[in-house]
Amino acid sequence: MLAGHIWRCACKARKLADDKDTKVFIPVNGGSKLQPPLPPGFFGNVVFRAAPIATIVIDDDYLISALDYLELRRPRASPLVMGPLSFRCPNLRINSWIRLPIYDADFGWGRPIFMGTAALFDGMCLLLPSASNGGNLSLMISLPSEHMKSFSNLLYDIQGHNFKIAPKL
Repeated sequence: MLAGHIWRCACKARKLADDKDTKVFIPVNGGSKLQPPLPPGFFGNVVFRAAPIATIVIDDDYLISALDYLELRRPRASPLVMGPLSFRCPNLRINSWIRLPIYDADFGWGRPIFMGTAALFDGMCLLLPSASNGGNLSLMISLPSEHMKSFSNLLYDIQGHNFKIAPKL
């Protein structure tokens, strides 16, 4: 549901036309789902990219239903042209590092105060655990600067409920 909300907010902030098709790319860990399973000791990533396509005029109920449907289906591999241009407007890529223990790393000077990606290009979104250890999430997203204020307002205004924006570190 969070991915659907982020996607919807990005589309609205970008002021896309109602008849514009848009995709959200979501990397899916496929290692545990392969049959036959990977051999013991396999080292590497097995990533599939789920990419639902929607037209902007689709309402919230339809989008939630589509995301639920995609979660129930097994990912099907299909060739995609990958790279930064695949995720630019009107598309979005959402990665989740929520389960990565990135704040457990200690490089000799204690717990990190922030971990993130080295590169962020238009249409890329990254969900991270918050450094505060309080169960909060951090969201990194790259949109053109003229869309960021609108995106922020939309993100924290879920069905008219204005959520408090956490202070920056």
